[in-house]
Amino acid sequence: MSEKSLARLKDHLDLMKKELDNTTSQIKQFETKSQAEKKSIDTINVKTLKRHEDELVQEISKIQKEIKKSRSKILLIAEIAVLPVVFLMLLMSGVTDSIFIGDSKEPPNVLKTKYFTENLRGDTVDVWKSWRLVDSKINVNILKSPRVSEHQLEVIRNSIMSEETQEFDDSLVHKGPKGSKSTYYVGWAGALKEASKQETKYNIPTKFEFVENNGIGDIIITLSNIKDSDGYTGYTKSVTQDNEILKSFITIYDISNLTDDQLETILRHEFGHALGLGHSTATEDLMAPTIDMTIPYISDCNIDAIVNLYNANEDSQTVCEK
Repeated sequence: MSEKSLARLKDHLDLMKKELDNTTSQIKQFETKSQAEKKSIDTINVKTLKRHEDELVQEISKIQKEIKKSRSKILLIAEIAVLPVVFLMLLMSGVTDSIFIGDSKEPPNVLKTKYFTENLRGDTVDVWKSWRLVDSKINVNILKSPRVSEHQLEVIRNSIMSEETQEFDDSLVHKGPKGSKSTYYVGWAGALKEASKQETKYNIPTKFEFVENNGIGDIIITLSNIKDSDGYTGYTKSVTQDNEILKSFITIYDISNLTDDQLETILRHEFGHALGLGHSTATEDLMAPTIDMTIPYISDCNIDAIVNLYNANEDSQTVCEK
């Protein structure tokens, strides 16, 4: 796809977003009216608006994916075009002596070098299904084996309930030069509170209540001393219907052999799945398939993904800004 075609696609996307905003606004105006006022309004027209809203959301998601693919192709073409120039510069500078060592009759000079890699913006976090909550509250039930200590339970609660934040230098995970910093969240309560500052179509969960009756709860956490036969440390299964999460089950394996940091990080990762997030393409992100313990906390990209998901963008991807 050419740059002009990509630009036209972006313009079309902007128009559709404006139409979606207008449609959503009309629906909200209807929902805020009293029962008496609603009766005097053509409900068929409201149903049509809602159906149109769903169609717009689906179409916007398709266009966003097409734009992402086109950007990747353009970047690849640009990289291929630059390669001959780079190779010529290497030849002229003599750096190729260190590349074609096998063809060199004399050993090359030893050069001491260092390098810094910075990730390109564009890593993604998959978003899956969302909870459709009336009051933003989720009940959490922790089922524990006899050998689970109260201290371990507190570690788990902290990964959910903490509102603490921490700042880390971006250079630690190659997301920026040394000196630039990003804020991370220790617990989901703090991260979701930050996410809820943005208006979304569905309520973002911000309140968590721990219950103890067996089988009762929206999210059931099972703490097991058994090792998983496939070597997994955590597993999340969610029951859904029509893009809505009805119940989630988290299992943490071999809990007796996990350190506090490992237990907290695994639960934090699996709880992200229970909220509706998929995996991240950024290897250093909390939601990566294999967890990197360098910064095992909730990132701004995870928060953006939550906002995207609860704004009715199910089964899509959120592009990281950093």
